[in-house]
Amino acid sequence: MKGSTQQTIRRAWAQLLGVAELGTGPAEAAESGADSAVPTSGTFPRLVREVAEAETVSFVRVFGQGILSGPRWALDRASTVPDDQLALLPVLMSLAADHGARPLGSAELSYTDDRVEHADLPISQDGAAVAALEAACSDEDVEEVGLSSMPHRWILLDAPDGEPLAGSGYLVWADALAHMGVLTSSKARGRGYGVLAAAAGTNAALDAGLVPQWRARWDNEASKRLAQVLGYEFVGTQTTVFIA
Repeated sequence: MKGSTQQTIRRAWAQLLGVAELGTGPAEAAESGADSAVPTSGTFPRLVREVAEAETVSFVRVFGQGILSGPRWALDRASTVPDDQLALLPVLMSLAADHGARPLGSAELSYTDDRVEHADLPISQDGAAVAALEAACSDEDVEEVGLSSMPHRWILLDAPDGEPLAGSGYLVWADALAHMGVLTSSKARGRGYGVLAAAAGTNAALDAGLVPQWRARWDNEASKRLAQVLGYEFVGTQTTVFIA
């Protein structure tokens, strides 16, 4: 991955989380006034962002830089907890157990700046094709991916009858990242169509000048394998819990 791509990812997450530019030291972080630095055993000192009325406690780690955001009590409790531990959902849940902690989830973050070579198959961006694909998938998968809510979508069609096989799309984060989503018809799984659809979406994001972002739940091995096949590189993690 090119250095410029890494810097784009760092800046995007700094904007999303409201902290100083990632990868900075304690002195630079303190100058921003929006966050502070906590020494950890990680590559960089941890950045923290106090959100007084926060509904979540979130820990993101990108290129070895940890960023914790939440109310002051959560930041204080985590001050002696290593980054490797904070990235674990059970640890974050335990930290906020007496504040009604509920899991939002833990995921791996991966990125690419290389185009994916793939076979050309019929593709549609029509809303009807999106609806037909979602109708052929489980409610759980449809809700997790949220393809119909993405403004940029590509649906792979079966050549003989135009039946949707798989689709991909993305949301733009911080004007720089293309947050990818991939959905495969239940009966088309295991035949490589998800890879083809994801490749089409990945290339389209790169053509738009964005950095494709793949976020896979920590327990979703199929999604993580798909990212690897497409050439995405593991960069960090995102772990979040709801609080009362």
